Amino acid sequence: MKPTRRISIGAIVLGSLWACMAAGAEQVASIPAPFMMQAMVAGKPVDGQPLVWNDQQMYLLGRDGALNEFKPSDAKNAKRYGKGFVGYSAQELKNKLRDEFDRSFEISMTPHFVVVHPHGEWREWGERLEALYRSFTHYMSVRGFRLTEPATPLVAVVFRTQEDYYRHAAADGTPLPAGTLGHYSPISNRVFLFDTAENNGDADWSTNAETIIHEATHQTAYNVGVHRRFAVQPRWLLEGLAMMFEARGVWDNASLQQQAARINQERLGDFRSGAKNRPADWLTRLVASDAPFQSHAVSAYAEAWMLTFYLCETRPQEYSNYLARVAARPAFSDYTPQERMADFTSAFGKDLALLSAQLQRYVDELP
Repeated sequence: MKPTRRISIGAIVLGSLWACMAAGAEQVASIPAPFMMQAMVAGKPVDGQPLVWNDQQMYLLGRDGALNEFKPSDAKNAKRYGKGFVGYSAQELKNKLRDEFDRSFEISMTPHFVVVHPHGEWREWGERLEALYRSFTHYMSVRGFRLTEPATPLVAVVFRTQEDYYRHAAADGTPLPAGTLGHYSPISNRVFLFDTAENNGDADWSTNAETIIHEATHQTAYNVGVHRRFAVQPRWLLEGLAMMFEARGVWDNASLQQQAARINQERLGDFRSGAKNRPADWLTRLVASDAPFQSHAVSAYAEAWMLTFYLCETRPQEYSNYLARVAARPAFSDYTPQERMADFTSAFGKDLALLSAQLQRYVDELP
């Protein structure tokens, strides 16, 4: 059963990663190296593009899309090659994953995904994820957003049971809160999930659809240029977009085109129920800082969805321009409240009290 209050594991991990990166920003060369690098680190081969580094720390983007962190002094037999990042092909990545997962798993490929899954009907997950990818990229492109092709095939890992899913996450150093149905890892750039239909005897994969779509939206957005994976991005922007795609009328808009089908009813209910306790300056607080997600998570998630839905429905071009502006932020640098506010107001105007009032009138008119 889907929990009614879900926190994005990927956002928590990525927030910690950004904090660590930003803390050392003054100490590192903040441009990707114009070459690839191979080395042995702690007895394991690494192969990828150095992104930032100094004498004490290096972040390297692996050919599989994973982020590797290590001390440069720990890299043995290092050598440079090439003139820029080259990801694995789908077949190369499939071969790497074949070495990583035992023979109880099968590996399927689609145009954009390499999916690790149990043998049998689970291979359908590849097409499901590919369909979600097409839906997301179509939605963004018709609103004027310029998309890029992923630098590497996107990896998804589907487990047979919830127990298998939790066991793998724990072994990977990612302990999960009770009730987690899936997550996107910004470190490995993979989506992990299990098939709730198998666990519940339910043939309809949409039992778990909202969680899967939420996490797959994070993965796709980071890999097609909607968000920049190694630059600080406002959490309301990340979560708001992912929650918007949870509504079937957004991810399946070819068959459901009524506005009511595009509404995330759970988040709308949370937004309305929180009206009495919502401070007048809630919009400023949400835009300027990620702090509301730590202090009042349910309210912050509802406000993030509501703001995103309102802007997408009423001001799509300004929203697209704002996304592009934020995605162009420099990697491995801080994003101050003043900078966040400047970027937001450049897109939507400086009068946030007026914007908040307009949004509330819009909410009052929703079914």
